[in-house]
Amino acid sequence: MNRRNLFSHAVLAVGLLVVVSCNARAAVSLGIDELEKTNFAALKGKRIGLVTNPSGADSKGRSAISVLYNGQSAGGYKLVKLFGPEHGIDGLTGAGKDVSNSHDHLTGLPVYALYNTPRENHRHPTKEMFSGLDAVVYDVQDLGNRSYTFISTLGYVMDECAKDNIECIVLDRPNPLGGVRIEGPRLDPTVSSFVGLYDIPYVYGLTPGELAQWINAKYLASPCRLTIIAMKGWTRGMVWEDTGLKWIPTSPNVPTIGAARGYTVTGVLGEIGIETGIGGPAPFEAVAGRGWPDSAIVKRFNALHIPGVRFTVYHYNAGGNYDGVLVKVDPRNAGNLTAINFYAIEILEHEVDGFSAFGHTSADQKQMFQKVTGVANMRQQLMSGRPVSDIVASWDSGVARWAAERLPFLLYSNKAQAAAPSTMATSASPP
Repeated sequence: MNRRNLFSHAVLAVGLLVVVSCNARAAVSLGIDELEKTNFAALKGKRIGLVTNPSGADSKGRSAISVLYNGQSAGGYKLVKLFGPEHGIDGLTGAGKDVSNSHDHLTGLPVYALYNTPRENHRHPTKEMFSGLDAVVYDVQDLGNRSYTFISTLGYVMDECAKDNIECIVLDRPNPLGGVRIEGPRLDPTVSSFVGLYDIPYVYGLTPGELAQWINAKYLASPCRLTIIAMKGWTRGMVWEDTGLKWIPTSPNVPTIGAARGYTVTGVLGEIGIETGIGGPAPFEAVAGRGWPDSAIVKRFNALHIPGVRFTVYHYNAGGNYDGVLVKVDPRNAGNLTAINFYAIEILEHEVDGFSAFGHTSADQKQMFQKVTGVANMRQQLMSGRPVSDIVASWDSGVARWAAERLPFLLYSNKAQAAAPSTMATSASPP
């Protein structure tokens, strides 16, 4: 673990000059940037825990661990504990893999794992983990997708903060899908899990800070003392390319912003064993299999006429030839990305001889498909032959309700001059 910590810090250090160059004119000042500008005023006099991974970095590429550790003297606070979500605090552990407690190599601070596969209750921090803390700072880049587990960790952290009367401070970050896109099914509470904890659409259109306010008001039995350090310069219509920020991998299979968007497009398919480009040059940006008739599949995908989405032939050799489609998304003009997962199943059932989306899946895969989609009978709907267009249309009412439900929790508008009216918002109830 020490070796991985060293590698993680080294990657950030080596990339610093590149990041500074890329972000010299960054349009967005992150929550951590705003915290630095105030000389860490929100942390003064407090013993701090930090939930983060390599994606938690300021706009100059400096890790949140380094920023908060080096700022202690000037800021008058004490960083005493670190916490890592799924993939570990170094971001190197594979999806669903156990993460162990450790010590950070450079700072010597204890690192507590908030993801432990065999014992799901250990994904919730314990009273012992938070003992001696006055506040827990959360700084992790998210994907804007319900099934990506960092937001579940956020909710669990807030829950334990509420129980222990500890402040939770969220350093806000952009939603890479933007703040306008809302799509996909709402969660069926009967299949709630760590990969689908909240009754929100699959793509929910909030920043981590905005979602934290919703969690505090609507999900927690008792709200925590919540402080949001808001961004400056971010507006709801921004996609990642508009922020001027460099993408830092959030997990091993999300090394690029293309993969981050692709997670919404193909992530569901990976749960039932369909190749989605992981391990190749375009993770989460492909739909492929061995010996598939790629030209025919590409033609069918393009016939969907999804705005801003183009499908081309994909070939990759990874212990065998994989053929299928490569998905390219125009982030500023893209239609329903979540729907592509389910249209893909419909197309493959028609075009690939012998293909059965669920005919060769294990019980665990079927269960994970159910949890990730958040719909108890999604598999049955697809197997019965219900047109995917009907399934997608059935999401509309839930999306419309969410568009209204989220309004009290928005911190940013569509206009730059009105964005983030305050760099700090504190609440234990809706703003």
